[in-house]
Amino acid sequence: MGSDMVVALGPATVDGQTLFGHNSDRSWQERQSFCRVPGREFAHGEKVAGLGLPQARHTYTVLAAQSEDCWGYTQGINDQGVALGCGALRNKIPCTGPGLLETDLVRLILERSRTARQGVDLLTDLVGQHGQGNRPGPDATRDEGGGSFLIADAKEAFAVETAGRHWVYQEISEVRAAGNACIIRQDWDRISPGLSDYVSSQGWWKCDGSKLDFAGAVTENPMGHASGLRRWGRATLLLEQQNGHVDSSFVRRVLSDHYEGTSFEVDPLASVQGPVPLCRHGMGSNSLATATSMVAQIGGRSNALNIVWCALGPPCTSTYFPLFLESDIPELFAGRTVAAESLWTRSIHLNEQLQADPERRGLVRETLGRLQARLDQDAEEFACEGALLKHKGAFAEVQRLAGLAMQHSLELYESAMASLPLAAETHSVLA
Repeated sequence: MGSDMVVALGPATVDGQTLFGHNSDRSWQERQSFCRVPGREFAHGEKVAGLGLPQARHTYTVLAAQSEDCWGYTQGINDQGVALGCGALRNKIPCTGPGLLETDLVRLILERSRTARQGVDLLTDLVGQHGQGNRPGPDATRDEGGGSFLIADAKEAFAVETAGRHWVYQEISEVRAAGNACIIRQDWDRISPGLSDYVSSQGWWKCDGSKLDFAGAVTENPMGHASGLRRWGRATLLLEQQNGHVDSSFVRRVLSDHYEGTSFEVDPLASVQGPVPLCRHGMGSNSLATATSMVAQIGGRSNALNIVWCALGPPCTSTYFPLFLESDIPELFAGRTVAAESLWTRSIHLNEQLQADPERRGLVRETLGRLQARLDQDAEEFACEGALLKHKGAFAEVQRLAGLAMQHSLELYESAMASLPLAAETHSVLA
């Protein structure tokens, strides 16, 4: 499971918000959707369906991306302002049997965590107790045995890397990127009990009193996958260059990057040659592509509702729609409509048409750029209005207006797409 994640805390952003971004790369054959699952109460003794774990007595409302037939989430945020994403890592510590998937962990943590720090404690506890393994479903072929996680709230953020039942985490002060390369070495803040003894017994690390190099000891290649490490380096460079001036549009640009302006620049719509960029386009039905992309604006000095920007398909040729946790999201995002009318299917068709005729890309980007600017303005205005209503206790009105705002963004998208000279199947998604 390919993944690229970025976070910028208040000191690094223009208005003190936390900005969290995540690209999830999946096969085109896996249907994707965004879902909103309301929090609820559970009876004592209930179990989590399919996992057999004790169910929490109370869960939080979650807005997340989900692959078809997958119980867990690849990325998401809850109504407490905790955002989380995951990616797969290769390492030397094998899966010893059934365990939790990275996507399982994302869902469990978002449903149960009030803060990012609480989420880290829960994540490390679950990994230590249950380890990571395989089960039937979209992630069944994954055998890496480890995961990379980035978790953030309005005040704190953490990078976590796991290997089997072991883990390390690093607290983040300003900006951070993460993905499919294990990059926590001796700069961890906490490490799982017994890991040093285990790697020493395997001959992977000399126990000479020095601080354990996590990546150097547990990964098959201390530098990680070449493409994952390159993407991590690119995202880190862009974040550091913009440190102190990061906003949501910049995070979206990072997630849409193809190494522009460098000797590694690639045209993902024209060729599979060259390094894999952060914004990945599938070439063929079985290839990996950026399937969902999310940018969350959390807290800060703006006194506004959190805005969750969600895109289906490669973000450079997609639209980031503003979604709000205060109301049910439109069914088109949740994938509960017929295939011909889903946003996921439409994103595939658009990507295929641009691959067949790259000359259309400029017009598509120009049109979607104007649309994005309109959506940005409308979303910011509603986020401030909604926060005032919420402060006054007008929760039903906030819920109603949030639903209307999200539906209106789809109507604007429909109008913009209708103006493009594309095939008919990409035009109408609104019944």
